[in-house]
Amino acid sequence: MRTVHLPWESVAGPQYHARELKPRKKWVTAGGWVMSFVLIVGGIAYPHYWFAALFGVLYMLTLLMQKDIVVTSRGLEIFYQMHITTQYDFWSWDDIHTIIREDKKHPELVALHIGKGDRSKRLFFTKADAQAIMDLARKQSHKILVAEADESKMNGSAKNKKKKKA
Repeated sequence: MRTVHLPWESVAGPQYHARELKPRKKWVTAGGWVMSFVLIVGGIAYPHYWFAALFGVLYMLTLLMQKDIVVTSRGLEIFYQMHITTQYDFWSWDDIHTIIREDKKHPELVALHIGKGDRSKRLFFTKADAQAIMDLARKQSHKILVAEADESKMNGSAKNKKKKKA
């Protein structure tokens, strides 16, 4: 279902693709298809519940959707491809105000929290790509706060949980 041309294909320079921390398991996908089928059949069999068939179709489209996230020399680019429509979100380097790196103790990936206005996205990259993105952000705009996450001040950190219990 890939389109022939992604919006960032013609952009010169490096392209860093975000990774999934936990890809969807096969049984979850199979369960989604079964649930979609049950909703559609239920909506057809019981006309008073026509909206169940609608939800089944929408859930099927969600299962088929593909999301591509790339950091380029232009900024953060997100492209959603569905069978009925596509959506392209673009955050330029001028709009981005923070990039915070958080080590989630994964052997290969780290999280980058990219902030724009009151919105933030947590994306996972390889450690080398994350460092390259942070360097690219520093080059693109001096206004961007590029930093490491302070584990001791994070709400969900183990140190804070131990302090609260004591």
